[in-house]
Amino acid sequence: MRINRRAAGQLFLRAVLCSFLLSGLWAAPSEGQQTPKQAGVASPNSAPTTAVPLHGAVNLDGQWKFHTGDDPLWADPALDDTTWPAVNLSQTLVEQGFDTYSGYGWYRLKLQPEQVAAISKMASSQELALLVTGNSAGQVDVYVNGLEAGHTRGMTDAPAEYLSPPVVAPLNPASSGPTVIAVRTWAGPTITISRGLLQRVDVGAANEMGLRQSMAVGRQWNENVIAGSVVTFLFICVAVLGGFLYLAQRNHQEYLWLSLMCLAVAATGSADAAYGLGKVSLGAYRVLTVFSNHLFMAVTLEFILHFTATKSRRFVRAVQIAVIVLPLLYFVHLPQLYQVLSIVAEVLFCGLVTVLLYYAWRGGRKEAGVMVVPFFLAAMADSADSVLSYAAFKHWLPDTFASHKFHFGPVVFGIGTVAYTVFLLSLIAVILYRFIHISQDEQKSAAEISAAKSVQALLIPTQLPSNKNFMLESAYLPVHGVGGDFFQVLPLKDDSLLIVVGDVSGKGLQAAMNSSTLVGALRNELSHDPATVLKHLNHVLIGAVASPGTAVKELDCAPCYATCLCARVYPDGTTSIANAGHLSPYRDGREVAVMPSLPLGVIAEAEYEATTFQLNRGDRLVFLSDGVVEAQNDQGELFGFERTQQVSNESARYIAQTAKHFGQTDDITVLSLYLASRTAQAQREELAYR
Repeated sequence: MRINRRAAGQLFLRAVLCSFLLSGLWAAPSEGQQTPKQAGVASPNSAPTTAVPLHGAVNLDGQWKFHTGDDPLWADPALDDTTWPAVNLSQTLVEQGFDTYSGYGWYRLKLQPEQVAAISKMASSQELALLVTGNSAGQVDVYVNGLEAGHTRGMTDAPAEYLSPPVVAPLNPASSGPTVIAVRTWAGPTITISRGLLQRVDVGAANEMGLRQSMAVGRQWNENVIAGSVVTFLFICVAVLGGFLYLAQRNHQEYLWLSLMCLAVAATGSADAAYGLGKVSLGAYRVLTVFSNHLFMAVTLEFILHFTATKSRRFVRAVQIAVIVLPLLYFVHLPQLYQVLSIVAEVLFCGLVTVLLYYAWRGGRKEAGVMVVPFFLAAMADSADSVLSYAAFKHWLPDTFASHKFHFGPVVFGIGTVAYTVFLLSLIAVILYRFIHISQDEQKSAAEISAAKSVQALLIPTQLPSNKNFMLESAYLPVHGVGGDFFQVLPLKDDSLLIVVGDVSGKGLQAAMNSSTLVGALRNELSHDPATVLKHLNHVLIGAVASPGTAVKELDCAPCYATCLCARVYPDGTTSIANAGHLSPYRDGREVAVMPSLPLGVIAEAEYEATTFQLNRGDRLVFLSDGVVEAQNDQGELFGFERTQQVSNESARYIAQTAKHFGQTDDITVLSLYLASRTAQAQREELAYR
């Protein structure tokens, strides 16, 4: 039944008043209230009827005749129902001695002519109508004097369970004799009926019954839709926010899973609202909620994995697979096993998420601490509701434990709504905290990058010195924008070159600042002997590390060391190399044997020894960092020394790009020197002639 805007405003006020009126409808008549006898409604001896007048309407509470099963002839007013047991609608069937049943059940009531006349007089002789209220998803079909007068949405040839509002059916009195009201009820085989599917029948003026039906629709909104819809809308807003955050920061996948998690909650809330308004059947609602609830658990676990950066994921993956596969038990008609395992899965899910958040908080992730307590409380409340509902279903606890309801004015909400609201508030708090935290980190990173760019020019020359004796080529590929690799090529007065290649331990700006200390010391070094240069750099690095705060506060205070190789190459090809734990250079595809020694910064008394050898014209000498050798592919295989040797006679750019494409894990530096000196060739020929 459609309600216009003006009626909607009146409906809200009437719903508030109705909440007070209904409290008296179910109770015994209070002092001053008319009884059926005082209203002039006599009860026949064969079937006494309690008819309570309610502001122009009469509540037909009992005694109804009741029979389980289904037979179209039971709508016939001539049917002899004296053998049917009598029931009262204000009590459950179990309380009146009936066994639980499923399927169809019929109710019959006879109104004598004097009763109909009294009701008509109370209604000011207006047209009479019945307001028939079913119980929950039970369906009703109303017959008056053998003719169908109205039915709920699901009461068709192929019946389906809908949460339907009360049915208004016209009451046309019989021309002679009693007026017989028969109500056919039905609920699916999965529902065990103990209360009875006919909850209430009122009779009165047709316009009054129509108004009461509108008020019932309003209560349906208040009880089943409004609270859940508000929470669903808020989850959709958070889902949109998570989507925008993911688009802004693609490297934070937790925002994507946050958005999907909120959409899963919104899907469940939408299904609740659609079922609460009678738009979808109970069967379709169960299918929707089965999938959305288990999808929510699986997606939430994925969100928590990314949110907490958990490395050990094998057990979590097993739980995710289990909750996704679990609905199959529902569709293979194992409902009891499905219910038990669903409760176990919910409890396991809640405990697992709580543990992951707790350990992430203990590990230093403060945002996990913001979320752990609200999620634990919300999860436990939701699980407690499931456990209590199942216990009530199994009759281990009274039915009142099955669903706890709270009221905010006319709006009704349950424990699940409270649980999701608390969880939503924790999500909003985490998003705001994380946004502020990431913004601060980005500002700090921007400052570090700016400082790193100024340092980078000192570590890696943009232009290499060239002359008629040497041809130089370099390639530098940092893994994080700036790193600890460095090299310097210093031309000397005798046309020789002093080449220094090194790698400071650590990553990022920390390593870059320590590298800049070494480069600065190198440029101030007066000696050009490779062994002496390394000894001086060793003392400088040990002094810088032992005196934190001399370079950049809080950056150079961590212990560090550096591998370094220093070479002096003369125009005639004479080469002297001293090595401090660095990779040996390659000469024309073969590794050069040099004297090894400890890296810089290990001990102050370290001694370094130079190795001297002769380069021929056309020889290529390649210096590289361990980022080439330690490149690693997706299968965990290292690039290794064998592959490095195979490409060592190629250009510096080719070597660096080959290692990068294999799988870069560290800074890559390659420096190639090609000897083009004619002096070297002339001296070789002179020595051969002698």
